[in-house]
Amino acid sequence: MNFVQCNLGAGVRLHMCETDKFKSLTCKMFIQQDLQTQTATSTALIPFLVRRGSQEFPSTLQIARELEYLYAADFSSDILKIGERQILEFYFQMVDATLLPQGEQQLERGLRTFWDIATNPAGSSQAFVEDYFIQEKHSLKQELEGLMNEKRAYALNRATALMCAQEPFGIYKYGDLDTLGKLENSQVFEHFQSLWAHYPLDIFLVGTNLDVVANLFGQLVEKRAEIQKLKLPKRIQVVEPRFVEETTEMQQTILILGYRTNCSYLDEDYYPLLVGNGILGGFPHSKLFMNVREKASLAYYVGSSIEGSKGLLTINAGINGENQERTLQIIQEQLRAIQQGDISGDELEQTKRGLISAMTSMNDYPGGIIDRNLMGIIHGEMRSIDQVIEAIRQVHKEDVVRAMEKVVLDTTYVLRAPRQEGDSHGTN
Repeated sequence: MNFVQCNLGAGVRLHMCETDKFKSLTCKMFIQQDLQTQTATSTALIPFLVRRGSQEFPSTLQIARELEYLYAADFSSDILKIGERQILEFYFQMVDATLLPQGEQQLERGLRTFWDIATNPAGSSQAFVEDYFIQEKHSLKQELEGLMNEKRAYALNRATALMCAQEPFGIYKYGDLDTLGKLENSQVFEHFQSLWAHYPLDIFLVGTNLDVVANLFGQLVEKRAEIQKLKLPKRIQVVEPRFVEETTEMQQTILILGYRTNCSYLDEDYYPLLVGNGILGGFPHSKLFMNVREKASLAYYVGSSIEGSKGLLTINAGINGENQERTLQIIQEQLRAIQQGDISGDELEQTKRGLISAMTSMNDYPGGIIDRNLMGIIHGEMRSIDQVIEAIRQVHKEDVVRAMEKVVLDTTYVLRAPRQEGDSHGTN
């Protein structure tokens, strides 16, 4: 299932996937901006504030009642981080209007409700409702402070911040506590208005009779003037690998190895890189899983992942601290094996089948059909699922080796309990 694209004005793209598979209409809107310290925290507050109420439905109770009236329609909002973009996401789903009594009126009412909640928050013309602002600011503060309690998430975020300290990618998608403490209501509201007026907006639709839906959106979208031009990440060359160890009270030791792949979504080696990552640590048959966890019994969990926009490969493992040096050694041996061409035919084919299966399974729900296009809208090159599957099928062993040879270790991060006297201090 592919999307047809049209423009609704300056910086506004509408993407339509016509299908009767789901008996629903699913809409997602994405506003992109460059990740920046001065705006990241303000942006992070917006999804929580818009949920609290709009001009037409000024409380969560009134929103809930309206959604229930629309045959249990659903609305949500959140923040995404892809590469060095921070993305504001709005989601709306309702029953296919052709299945409803007075369907055309219900459809128009549903879309106008969605638009009102997303674009027209409760409050004055210059600020959100002050009580809502105070409460959501406190909730975000708790979220940021509570990150340390989720050791695995904290370790990954901390490793990223250290590895990309001088790059936008090092910024956490929900911002930071210092900036949050200084934010004023009017400042966040002004930023909210600026996002809607000046930043790229992509609207995705999955459902039936989308020409009618598109016409309704055309009436809702306001004319815009100048649109901000956004940047793609710059590649950073590794001068010397870094090793950072930090301690906190915990049971497991967490290892994070961050690599620069020198390859991203627009490069010809992008799909060989995805296959190489799958062979390394993306599946239960991967080298990391088989050799670190199963054979050596050194890890509670271990795996690898690709950030394809920024061009990073991350290995994440939970281990017993006493096995730190040995685990690091075996992990690095697995990457070197791939770089040297130690890839069996079964490993290659199983990985390609796994990637294709994961891709096709995204067609099983409308949100997945939309989300698989996020890399495309960021990089300005949309690819159909058939194109992606064919690209994966065409990957050969030598392609994987070529892509993985470019992968260079940047940062090794260890989060562990304080060492006891007599413990060895490993280095990398």
